[in-house]
Amino acid sequence: MQRGAPRASLRHRLMRLAGVLLLVCAIPAEALTVQLLGASAASEEFEQALRARLGSSHEVVTGKVADADIVLVLHEGALAESRQSQRPRLLLLPAPGGVALQHGETALYWAPALGDQLRLAARIMPGLRRVGLLVGPQDLARAEALRSGVSGQRLELVVRQATPALLSRQVADLAVTTDVLVAPVDAHLYNRDNLKPALMAAYRQNRAFIGPNPAWVRAGALASLYATPGTLAADAALAILAFQEDGRWPAPSHASRFDVITNPQVARALGLRLPDAASLTRAMQSEREGVWP
Repeated sequence: MQRGAPRASLRHRLMRLAGVLLLVCAIPAEALTVQLLGASAASEEFEQALRARLGSSHEVVTGKVADADIVLVLHEGALAESRQSQRPRLLLLPAPGGVALQHGETALYWAPALGDQLRLAARIMPGLRRVGLLVGPQDLARAEALRSGVSGQRLELVVRQATPALLSRQVADLAVTTDVLVAPVDAHLYNRDNLKPALMAAYRQNRAFIGPNPAWVRAGALASLYATPGTLAADAALAILAFQEDGRWPAPSHASRFDVITNPQVARALGLRLPDAASLTRAMQSEREGVWP
């Protein structure tokens, strides 16, 4: 009987420990209030998806809340206001390097890498030899790094610095000597004022244009990569819940997934065989490098 006593005691202790763990797991996590700064009609889909991801135990608000636990900054225009307080901040930004992060901040970058855009162009047009890339001064170093990275391959990347006022002329000049044009995400360089002139300049040379965002594709670009509001909401929710665990932000990161949008009508006009967007998205995901630029 004495030999069996320690074993029975061990079982008793394990049962008590299991009971404690069940009680701990049953205690709900502390509710968080997440304030969205920079909200607009364009961000409504993201807001709804974020609420669904965080669940009813957490509150997502768009008005001013003095006691919010976390501030989620939807664009750079709301950054200065967010930094007037010391509350933890999650910033949605296009790409690394544009904003220096401060203490208590992390970032989720929603723009596709230049390398991913280049891979999209090569997947749509397998016979590519020369790709034209017009960038602003802030992206020039990244573009040159990418050009050097592909220099040993059969693909040549021709990089030119561009300005908004001369963009259509610069597109026309580069289209003469390249097979396709790729536009990085740059709201200053690629804006609504020069959208149609730039696209027309490319198509006069019968050149395809890989646009910076879905708006350009709807206007006449051939294709683009983009992070959906649902993807960004899921990534933001994961960062917020990670912060809730130990009060520390995860490291800045890119969106976990980029989808492809295409314009089949433009493809037909250019005489291109264009795979459907879903197939392109799956292919890009299967080989995604996840490296900036």
